[in-house]
Amino acid sequence: MADPPAHTLELVLFVVSAGDEEGREFRDTYSASHAVYSRYQVAVHGDAPHKVDAKQHRRFLVDSPLQEEAGRGSYHQQYWLDGRLIAVGVLDLLPRYVSSVYLYYDPDYSFLSLGTYAALREVALTRQLMREDPRMRYYGMGFYIQSCPKMRYKGNVRPAQLLCPQAYTWNPLAASVPKLDANKYSRLDDSDCEDAHGQVALASVGVLYKRTAMRYATYAVYSGGATDASEVSEYARLVGRPCAASMLLYRSDAAATRGSHDEEDDDSSDD
Repeated sequence: MADPPAHTLELVLFVVSAGDEEGREFRDTYSASHAVYSRYQVAVHGDAPHKVDAKQHRRFLVDSPLQEEAGRGSYHQQYWLDGRLIAVGVLDLLPRYVSSVYLYYDPDYSFLSLGTYAALREVALTRQLMREDPRMRYYGMGFYIQSCPKMRYKGNVRPAQLLCPQAYTWNPLAASVPKLDANKYSRLDDSDCEDAHGQVALASVGVLYKRTAMRYATYAVYSGGATDASEVSEYARLVGRPCAASMLLYRSDAAATRGSHDEEDDDSSDD
């Protein structure tokens, strides 16, 4: 007869919703989850204890615009070791992929490399969901910053690809790392591929001005002749045509006139 295991690990996946039985079970574990979050933020990210209260935690990682439908929505995957909560993975289950939003863990268990372990368990979850729905075939780990040591663990999950910020193509991580080591912002696609979304017409960029959504062309008239065209053009070039047309860039009266003030400052420095 085999000896009983020295430790037991249980994974529990909770949908983050209110008003149903699953929501009640999630709320029952919330205080334990928030306690782990607070310890993690203070020890790992150096946050002040008073800045990681329950309100901030809920706003950051619990409240979600996604509605649970057919097994899709926002979830928390909890890791319980010997009856103690040691880590929580925040996930968005989308129609075609699992998006890893955030992971926080008890600093006392950092020696377990929980970031890498959780990523492997999330890959396993993606494969499980793919067997139920073939469309669910991708796993995303969010942003990757080569110069940030806290994000390096993401490179341990392979094969991995990074999205080129200019060509919008997926490129192998191994080939991209040397470029990012040389320059934090780098084009990852070596081909002659142009931005698939093409050039962005400045007039069509979405703007939020005085609590009103409008296009840049309208904003330029209402603001009395905006002089921030170069700044807005750079923004549109970075986010691409679809985003520039569907998102709203906040503009204030100060932003509208900032370009002219900058020019005046430049002129005075030349004297």
